[in-house]
Amino acid sequence: MLSEDLIGAIQQILILGKGDQGRLEYLLDLLQKGKPLPDSDKKYLQILIPIYLGPKDPESYQKNVESAIGKLHDEIKELREKIIGIQRKGFEKYVGRKAVLFFVTVFVGWNALQSYILPILSDFIPNGILQYIFTLNLVANYLNYSQVVWFAFLMLVISWPFIGSIHLAKFIRSRKISK
Repeated sequence: MLSEDLIGAIQQILILGKGDQGRLEYLLDLLQKGKPLPDSDKKYLQILIPIYLGPKDPESYQKNVESAIGKLHDEIKELREKIIGIQRKGFEKYVGRKAVLFFVTVFVGWNALQSYILPILSDFIPNGILQYIFTLNLVANYLNYSQVVWFAFLMLVISWPFIGSIHLAKFIRSRKISK
């Protein structure tokens, strides 16, 4: 359907007071500005226009309603398939990687901040056990790499804003209107 015809159809549906008024006004604005409609809105109009602007005889109206219901069933089926696909791709695995990185950061940070945590814990934990609470430092000191813990913590802390910005960019890109 040409955009001028679509504009006219949307205006007629608005005059009838049918459909989602806010959504229809938004779509009308997009079309008047010459912008493309998102696929979901195209499907919405493909269902809505025949129902309210199609032939007025009861048979045609019933046929249009049945067609709209069929399209909605197909869309629901498609959404179910997409959800199953997302589940198969391992959403839990994706989230799990970030959780592991978070706990590694906390563990390394715990050891890197030992000099600040030690005075607080020394009142509650005996000195003989205290050294074993900071296992990473124990290993690093044994290997004469005591500054490596601080360096690792610094790298992990610096990496979080970059990881966040990458995911934010992906999120923004996924929300752009498809042409």
